[in-house]
Amino acid sequence: MSEYIGLRLPLTANLEKFSALLWQLSLPHRIAEEKGMLVLWVGSTAHVEQVKELYQRLESGELQLSEAPQPIAVKKTGGWYRNLATVPVVVALLLLSLAGSILPYLDRQFEILPLLSFYQLHVVGGELQGDWPKGQLWRLITPAFLHFGLMHIVFNSLWLWELGGMIERRQGMVRILGLVLLIAAGSNIAQAMTGVSLFGGMSGVIYGLLGYIVVWNRLRPATPFPLVNGVAVVMVVWLLVCMAGFTELLGLGAVANTAHLSGLVLGLILGLAAALLDRKPA
Repeated sequence: MSEYIGLRLPLTANLEKFSALLWQLSLPHRIAEEKGMLVLWVGSTAHVEQVKELYQRLESGELQLSEAPQPIAVKKTGGWYRNLATVPVVVALLLLSLAGSILPYLDRQFEILPLLSFYQLHVVGGELQGDWPKGQLWRLITPAFLHFGLMHIVFNSLWLWELGGMIERRQGMVRILGLVLLIAAGSNIAQAMTGVSLFGGMSGVIYGLLGYIVVWNRLRPATPFPLVNGVAVVMVVWLLVCMAGFTELLGLGAVANTAHLSGLVLGLILGLAAALLDRKPA
């Protein structure tokens, strides 16, 4: 679910009756206190225009809250590109992940993949061996963009768009980029410590973003992310299913369970830190 800022007003503004008017017009919204301001969130760019026009009419005296105005006709906007523009970091991550999903099919000679894997891989006596990435810090991050198979990239892309988009729209580019880099590095290091292998995927980051959102919503209920009830439970259940080895029994291949679990733990820690550090003084 995407949200857009319809109004940003001082804390002294009284939006109770205005909110009632919006519900009367079947215009879903929510109001939250964010960074010393009242922010009214709506679900589309069309609703943004409608809310602003209504509020301007109210401020100018043209509209009285006791009236029951007819819904305002709003021009349809071809807004898919505007939606993308609200989450440039997430879009960049999706494009890099898409490239990382195509690469295994193009790199038949195994020349480029070893440059992006966590370990400096090489084959000795028919066995895959690898050296710890000394002085090659990009290897801490790049495995997150490698994907193996259609379901792998589709699943990760959908959740990255949903969870990452929530964070970037509300807390900005720097926050989502920092979270992704920290969680990717931490979860990749944890997975690499289980043994030399060619692993990849954004799943560790996704579980980290989930953990971040869950803790934030718990500690900062006044400014929550719109996470659908039950999503966290379903994803944790899937994590446990993977850790139990059922994916291999079903023929879905091995899963980087350590990256998933460590990513979730890192996300919980980062969510706790962000919620406490961002808290306004009483």
